[in-house]
This record gives sequence, structure tokens and C-alpha cells, in this order.
Amino acid sequence: MNTKRFLKTALGAMMLTVFLAPLVQAQDYRREGRGSLREIKKSFTVGAQGTLEMREVNGDITVTAGAGTTVEILESLRIEVYTEEEAKRVMQACEDSYSQTGNRISVDGTMRPRRSVESRFSITVPATFTLDLSTQGGDISVDRVKGNTTLRTSGGDIMLLSTGGIVNAKTSGGDVVVRDAEGTVDAKTSGGDLELERIKGRLDATTSGGNITLRSADKEVNLRTSGGDIEILEVAGNVIASTSGGDVQVENTSGSVDVSTAGGDLVLRDIKGELEAATSGGDIRAERLHAASRLKTSGGDIVVRALMASLEAATSGGNVEVEMTLTDFKKPHGIALSSSGGDIELVIPDKLPAKIFAEIYLESKWGWGERYDISSDFALKIERGEGERRSAQYIRGEGDINGGGDPITLRTSAGNIAIRKGR
Repeated sequence: MNTKRFLKTALGAMMLTVFLAPLVQAQDYRREGRGSLREIKKSFTVGAQGTLEMREVNGDITVTAGAGTTVEILESLRIEVYTEEEAKRVMQACEDSYSQTGNRISVDGTMRPRRSVESRFSITVPATFTLDLSTQGGDISVDRVKGNTTLRTSGGDIMLLSTGGIVNAKTSGGDVVVRDAEGTVDAKTSGGDLELERIKGRLDATTSGGNITLRSADKEVNLRTSGGDIEILEVAGNVIASTSGGDVQVENTSGSVDVSTAGGDLVLRDIKGELEAATSGGDIRAERLHAASRLKTSGGDIVVRALMASLEAATSGGNVEVEMTLTDFKKPHGIALSSSGGDIELVIPDKLPAKIFAEIYLESKWGWGERYDISSDFALKIERGEGERRSAQYIRGEGDINGGGDPITLRTSAGNIAIRKGR
């Protein structure tokens, strides 16, 4: 070959290589405005038991259970820098944040630039892996991972599906959803709702600014919210629930129930264990209470249907209506109803053995003009007289029915009392 032609050909090839080099590198990422989109792919061989730890990363995390014994991580990054040299340094820092020690895989977000990179992690782990994940500003989703799970996010939602171990989930600015959890669950959010379903272990859930919905739990339940409603359906264990600013609804529970609200109504149905319920600013409506119950409101009515146990109910500013449908009179069935500003109506079985005491107490004689009275389908001795002070008056009705039995006490300060026979 001619020497000049050889040199010319070689020089051309070198120039072509230099020209194509940045194009080959550019295939590894895609520019988008000032930033660039890139990927990191990692595969780690581990055992069936191990831990994935992600510490203070920035972005969304999605974890699913795989069939093998590897941890597969696909990280999609958006890097916001001005030059390619800066992008390379960011990529290297992200690469260096990955490490493996035995069956422990770590991604250390503190080793990464904070402001210039945002990631989206798609991860597959063995089904029995332990997860310890924290993100500064994204959502976390976990599906079918049966090991213990600890999740923390400062600004996103958390979703867990089909978990197996102990669950601790906390977010400062989003919702938490947990479905089909076999172990205990501790869930907290400062600014969102809690949606919980089919929880087999003990449940502790708190939110400072949202609603709580629970559908099906097998063990003890403790729920608290400062600014929303609570809905509880089908719980086999004991229930404690409180809200400072909403309504509470509880249905179909087997254990004891203790619920309270400072600013809403209470709706209670099919409660088989003992019940404590209180509200400072709403009504109480209950149906099918099977065990001893205590109800109290400072500003509303109390209505109870299908009562099958003893009951204490008091209101400072409303009416009380109770219907007892108990058929086994050997069960305790004492009733104490009181109102400071309303009527009382009680319906009891025709054959119920009880000792009745009913009283309307009026602090001033002007009350007689309202024609308050005691009416009863059962024979009672009615008495009218003066109270302890001359300005006070009272009407009282007393008597044993069906041979006497558990006490029934009815008191109101400004209303009527009616006692009726049930069907």
C-alpha cells in the first residue's frame, strides 16, 4: 500500500473514532432540558434471608418479591447539572453508594449529592427479605415481601400489600395504605389518611391530619387522629379509637370497644364486647349492643336500638331513646338513662323483671307550666312534690314489674319520661 494513502486512511479512521466517541457515550443517557436521564442496574447474589437497607435516598422506591435469591435494582436517575463532567461525578457518587456485606445490601443516600439528583428505584428481593428503607422526598411501595419492614418518608405516600413480618411505616406528608398484613402493624402519618385492611396482627395507627379506615383486623386495635373521621369494620380483638375532630363509626366487633370524639357523632353497630363511647359535641346512635355499654354525650341525642345487655347513657343537651330486645332475662339488664335537657323514652320487653325508678326534677316552679310528666305502660306509683329547695319540684314514678329485678333508673331535669312495652 502507498505510504501516503495508508497515513491518510489511518488519520481518517482516528478522526471518525474521535467523532463517534461522544455519540457512543450518549447512548447511555438522554438529555432533557438542563438535566439528563440515566440508569444504574445492579444485581446482587444473596440468600433467602437478608436485608435491603436504603438510607435517605431522594426519590420513589418500589419493591416487589421475586422467586430467586438475588436482589435486582434498576435506578432511573434525573441529574440536574450543567456539564458532562459534573454528571460523571454525580453518577460515580451514586455508583459508590451501593455496597454488599454478606446478605446485606445497602444504598447510602448520604454519599450522594442532595440537590442535583432525583431517583426512581424499581427493586426485586427474595420474598422473605427484611426491608429498612428511608427516602427524603418520595413514595414507597412494597408488594408481597414477608420479612420485617421499616419504611420512612418525609414527603410521600406509603403502600404495603401482602406483608408478612413486623411493619413500621411512617410518613410526614402523605397517606398510608396497608392491606393483607400477617404481622403487627405500626403506621403513622402527620398529614394524610390511613387505609388499613385485613390486618392479622396487633394494629397501632396514628394520623394528625386525616381519616382512618379499618376493614377487618384479628387482634387488638389502637387508632388515633387529631383531625378526621374513623371508620372501623370487623375487628375480632379489642378496639381503642379516638379523634379530636370527626365522626366515629364502629361495626361488627367481638372484643371490647372504647371510642371517643371531641367534635363529632358516634355510630355503633353489632358490638359484642363491652362498650365505652363518649362525644363532646355530637349524637350517639347504636344498634345491637350485646354486652354492658356506657354512652355519654355533652351536646347531642342518644338513640339505641336492639339493646341486649345493660346500659348507662347520659346526655347534657339532648333526648335519650332506648329500645331493649333482650330475650334471656338471666343476663344483667340494668339500665340508667339521664338527660339534663331533654326527653327520655324507654321500650322494654313486656316480661322483663325489673325495679323501675323514674324522676323529673325541676329546679324552678316555672317548669310545671311546660307540663312535663311520666307516662308508663307498666303500673307505677306516681308522686309529685317539692325538692330539697322550695323552688324545686319533682315527679317520681316507682314500681317493681314482673316480680322485680335489675334496676332501671331514668332521670331528666327538663323533659318527659315515657316507658313502653315492646312488641
